[in-house]
Amino acid sequence: MLSKKLIDFWRGYVVVTLLGDDVPQVLNQATAQGIMFWEVQKIQGKNGFRLQMHRDDVDKLVPILKQTKTKIRFNRKLGIPFLAWRAWRRKFFLAGALTFFVTLYTLTSMVWEVEVEGAEKRLSPETVKQAAAEIGIKRGAWIDNLPDTDILQEQLQNKVPELSWVGIQIQGTKIKVRVVEKIDGPVQQPTNPQDVKAAKTGTVREIFVHKGKALVKRGQTVQAGQPLISGALPDGKTVVHATGVVRAAVWYESTLSIPLKTERKKYTGESVEKHFLTFWGKPIQIWGYGKLPYKDVEELPEDKALTIGDFVFPIQYRHTVYREVEKEQVALTEEEALKRGLELIQADVATKMGKDGKVETQKVLQKQLKDGKLEIKVLNIVVEDIGIPTAFTPPAPSETTNDPAQKPTQ
Repeated sequence: MLSKKLIDFWRGYVVVTLLGDDVPQVLNQATAQGIMFWEVQKIQGKNGFRLQMHRDDVDKLVPILKQTKTKIRFNRKLGIPFLAWRAWRRKFFLAGALTFFVTLYTLTSMVWEVEVEGAEKRLSPETVKQAAAEIGIKRGAWIDNLPDTDILQEQLQNKVPELSWVGIQIQGTKIKVRVVEKIDGPVQQPTNPQDVKAAKTGTVREIFVHKGKALVKRGQTVQAGQPLISGALPDGKTVVHATGVVRAAVWYESTLSIPLKTERKKYTGESVEKHFLTFWGKPIQIWGYGKLPYKDVEELPEDKALTIGDFVFPIQYRHTVYREVEKEQVALTEEEALKRGLELIQADVATKMGKDGKVETQKVLQKQLKDGKLEIKVLNIVVEDIGIPTAFTPPAPSETTNDPAQKPTQ
């Protein structure tokens, strides 16, 4: 059975429909002349049959069809001869495909990315990459021309003596370089004279002195630039590298206008999918042709690397879903607009305060409706660390003299 299908595919065969009153007579005459038919099926509701036959028997069947006035319709053409004909008609496409695969093979034989992990303290990734490039590990290098990874690891460690261990792994077109830096001795604590001053105006809530002398206390209002912790100790001689945390309440005033009518998107549930291959971020569509049938869409792309085992191709497969959205008008009440405005203001203040800051309270100083918008002025009270290190130069020690000639006369 399998051998017959292979022979049919090699010779080429067609799926046809014969229509007319004399189709059974046509089949009998054709069979008598050595023409083979298979998969013969009667078409329900029509005076005809659907069947399969060899490509080279079609010419023998035509005279019989003319005698009986039977019509023939070709549904499908299958097999090697038809594939060869289609390929010849698309020779430019084949040439392009051949060029693509040659280019793809060339690209997959070269290094396209060098990634460094572990260089964080004494060395930068760029320093390690530069040393790796000197031994051949660089973008554009032929992978097959590189030495074994054991040799590359030894060469790189010799190039960068600050490394205690080097591991190199080739992953497709990417080379990953893992390094471990040598451990330094104990880190010397800074000793240069330093004060802690206020970066912003505020009221002190908490003060924690690690080193130095506190100059302010809780509840005290300080101005920007005012010393908070002094590096000069009370004995008048000793200076230290002052450190500490001074958390204070800081005021931020914000104004905002919120429209009471706004527009938002709503999904309809309809979507279209398209498929791409991306070369260095440039997409080339491979499936899902045609214009988008929607007026407003939201594009949701998802990229996946093409891999075979540890081999990573320098191209990506992109599956993009285009979801239809509808825009609808939404009316806000004054309370809803105020709530949204306070949220937006709090997010804006978060970009201005210190990383450990926290919005404590928000006080609405003013609000009014104007031209379909709610205009508000808000006072934000934020608790944050306002201390900023500031180096200083200690005064020179006072000089005393024992010269009798300079003693005051009595």
